[in-house]
Amino acid sequence: MSLWYTQSSPRSKESGKFRQRVKLGTDQQTGESYRGWSYSYINHQTGISVKRTSFNVSISDPQGNRVEYLRGFSSMERAGAAAREWIDEVVKKIELAAIARGLGRIPTLPIEPIQEK
Repeated sequence: MSLWYTQSSPRSKESGKFRQRVKLGTDQQTGESYRGWSYSYINHQTGISVKRTSFNVSISDPQGNRVEYLRGFSSMERAGAAAREWIDEVVKKIELAAIARGLGRIPTLPIEPIQEK
C-alpha cells in the first residue's frame, strides 16, 4: 500500500479519479466610516453545490487599530447596522467612564469632514 501512495500523482491533478474542488472564497469590500470609527465588509462563500454567502464586518478605532470582528450576517445591510450599533455602545461606555471620572463630556466627532479654505 505505501508503495502505491508514493508513486501516485497528487490529488490536485485532474486524473479522472479525483474531482477538482472549487476554492471557497473570501472577498473584502470597501467599508464605511461612522462617528470617527471605520468598518469594512468581508464576504465569505461556503458550499459547492449550494452556495451560501455570509457577511462579516471588521471594525477599526479612530487610530486604525482593528478592535472587533462581527460575523455571520445574512446581508451587508445587517452587518453594517450591527457595526454601527456596536460603535454606539462602545462610544457610550467611553462617555460614561469619562463622566464617572469627572472628565466631563467627550465632544462628538463631526460626521462630515470639515473642508478648510
